[in-house]
Amino acid sequence: MNCQLRSVVRELDLEKLNRRFPGLGLNVPCGVNDGGGGGEDGDSGPTSVCHVFDNLPQWNYVLWHVGLQLRELRVPGRLRLVHVFYRGGGGRPHRARSHLARILFRILLVQHNCVEGLHLDHSLIEGSGLGEYREFIVSALQKNEHPRGTVRSRRRHGEPWRAGRVLQCRDPSVLVDVVCTLLVATTRLTTLTMPRLILDDASGARLVTALRRNKTIEKLSLHGSVLHSYVPSGMARFSYFLASSTQLTSLSVDGVDMRPESTLKYIKSIILPLCIRSNLQKLRLSGFLLSAQCACLFAALVTASNGCLQSLDIRDCPWRLKSPVELPRDAEAIDGEQSGHPGLEPNSCRWVQVFDRTKPVQLSFLALSIQGLEPEHLRPLLNTAIDIEPLKTLSLSRVSQEKLKAVCRLIKETAMSGRVRIEGVHVVDSSALTDLREYPEALSKVVIRSFAERTPRVFSIAVRLACSLYLVTVLDLHLTQNTLLDIPALRALCNCLSTADSLRELSLRGCGQPDLTSTFDSEEQPFSVLLEAIFKNSAIRALQLNGLGLGDQNLAFCVSGVAASESLCEFAFASWNWAENDMFLRLLAFTFTVNDTITCVRLPTSTGCLGDEWFYIESTIGLNTGMLTRAVHFVMGKDSSPRCEASFVVLSGTNALTKKTEELTEDTASTDNI
Repeated sequence: MNCQLRSVVRELDLEKLNRRFPGLGLNVPCGVNDGGGGGEDGDSGPTSVCHVFDNLPQWNYVLWHVGLQLRELRVPGRLRLVHVFYRGGGGRPHRARSHLARILFRILLVQHNCVEGLHLDHSLIEGSGLGEYREFIVSALQKNEHPRGTVRSRRRHGEPWRAGRVLQCRDPSVLVDVVCTLLVATTRLTTLTMPRLILDDASGARLVTALRRNKTIEKLSLHGSVLHSYVPSGMARFSYFLASSTQLTSLSVDGVDMRPESTLKYIKSIILPLCIRSNLQKLRLSGFLLSAQCACLFAALVTASNGCLQSLDIRDCPWRLKSPVELPRDAEAIDGEQSGHPGLEPNSCRWVQVFDRTKPVQLSFLALSIQGLEPEHLRPLLNTAIDIEPLKTLSLSRVSQEKLKAVCRLIKETAMSGRVRIEGVHVVDSSALTDLREYPEALSKVVIRSFAERTPRVFSIAVRLACSLYLVTVLDLHLTQNTLLDIPALRALCNCLSTADSLRELSLRGCGQPDLTSTFDSEEQPFSVLLEAIFKNSAIRALQLNGLGLGDQNLAFCVSGVAASESLCEFAFASWNWAENDMFLRLLAFTFTVNDTITCVRLPTSTGCLGDEWFYIESTIGLNTGMLTRAVHFVMGKDSSPRCEASFVVLSGTNALTKKTEELTEDTASTDNI
């Protein structure tokens, strides 16, 4: 520990702080030893549990005032500091609480090995300077034997170390210095993710040098500007790292240059070294404008003699074909830069020729966009994929409504129906649903708008068709008051929604400020039949109510239904009546603590509720997240401790546990398993 860090720690009078924070045990050492617990894969928890878990809500209440929460996200017995949006009041009380929260933040970094990852936010460094916290972060992660957290600059639920807002007001090179120090010093950091950190030539060179010295990074996600740093010969420095890295298993690069000629250069900088020597299992590229030559490069990588690529995700890359001749099945020759690499001899053309059918292929997941392609362009790909036995999932995105039927026909003709998945949400009406009846696998996520149908009855028939024939998993319904007032149509709709076993996500959106107070079945049942139908369907995992007026009785019924639900995992609510939004928040805050399964709640920012209501909801989400983490580890056989077994008993048979287990067992393009 350096001198600056020692001086700061000496300033922390733990006895005084214990009186200020009774029950937190600030002078009690962390229950996780420096060298304790955790398997080599990083997924098994420590053999002992820190006392922080006994008072987690109290810790989180203090940390809440700087927008931080401790979450048991990845491994039982391990905590991550994650960012949440603080919605409390400001002024002098908030400044005082923020100061106390920063003190706890320091203690967690310096004294607690149970904290395995952190997530930086601008509120932590405003007014104090990045340098001070930089010392804490680097020293704490070097000292801790178990930091496997990531440096993040793009927010996803549950991801720890964030740099996005810091970079908006600080020199990015400062963060690069911190990252490089960590890469060289740490012995356990396995994931580095900062896809929005734009690097200049100098910072890119420093980062690549540190990456080449590092022997632990297995999962890497960077901005495409890392390819802009070159050696005198003109080759990207990052290519040398890729050619020499033996531990890298997952790579993601976010590009921004949408010129095909530039894309080809960058794609070569990534693919060619991976063809030479690589243990890479997962590759994701986004933001690049792909050409037919790029298809040849991907084909060469998939069949590289020493390759083990299992997942290729280019769904966020559109295509541009210069002419009808230049198709992925009829690509122009790749120029001489690739000479000497397997499968990339000069003058080779047509990606089908580059694809070596004699080589074993490990690819099990392929995701691509058809933006810029015609359906017929997919035929060579599907005809080739049918013979690749490991390829279980081929995901197609950006399939427009106009091309949907042609794509479905092509999938059926090539006998790939069971392996191709069409992604994205499609806006459909009764006519489109009838037109696609021959291809029931075509639609799994749909939007149906009642105002686009001739009558409410036709709308209810369209919903029934979507749920019964297409077995949709995601359903977004746009409702008008006229539809809600049509009693026969409403009852048919309710019957469908209450029995749709395939439905996983349901959204009800009001159009023109409709009101549910007119949808009571009788005076004896003072709540909407529509709400009753929704809560009857235990298959629904995510529910969103947006733009609907509920009224007091429906509001109370909805809150009690959400709090008591054992099937919902996510919930979102936003009424067109702001008074209802405030009332919903207040009611939910004091009943939500009984819920065990919901780990995501989205409510509109309220001007009327600036107290502790938001914290009660965040605290329950945190506790539910930890219980889900422990339960899924018990199911997967990774941790059979009493804590994990007890969590499994609570969550056994719930949608939350089923959903999480499915996510971990499916071989998808996910870069983080847990």
